[in-house]
Amino acid sequence: MMRKNSSLDLSLFILIAKIGKTRGLKGEFFLRSFAENPDNLFSFKKFYVLTSSLMKEVDFEYIKKNNSKLVAKIQSVDDIDSIKLYGQKDIYVLKSELPELEENQAYWFELEGMKVFNLEDECLGSVQAVNNYGASDILEVKSLNKKILIPFIKNRTIISINKSENSILVDWQEDY
Repeated sequence: MMRKNSSLDLSLFILIAKIGKTRGLKGEFFLRSFAENPDNLFSFKKFYVLTSSLMKEVDFEYIKKNNSKLVAKIQSVDDIDSIKLYGQKDIYVLKSELPELEENQAYWFELEGMKVFNLEDECLGSVQAVNNYGASDILEVKSLNKKILIPFIKNRTIISINKSENSILVDWQEDY
């Protein structure tokens, strides 16, 4: 069952999963998790789907592991035709439901906008995005006149993350 909630601010949500292919004839589908650990999905209480311009709450009957994949079913969706209406929809959770992280850790969305300083206390710019091109995560840092790509390797290029000062300390030179 889905409940409409149009008064919610979309910036309060984070993409956590995507509805994949159907499984069987009774409304089940594969769920693709974007969480670092897919088992983290089991800790969330409420899930949401963006439809047109409204965020709607989705009530899962269950989410379970099937071998190495996640299989889920939405309440009141009991056949393959009904679940096809949800095909490839993104699943969101409230950012406020995310677990607290230890000091010197941050979620990727929290890094965006942070100022980046190197060991010489030079401001290299601010984080525009966090990307992954296969080898590792990359901070895309934009300064006034150029874009710098910094590998996100903890304790090597990324020395510390200070959320209270909205800054990241890196072992990186502006001319790399």
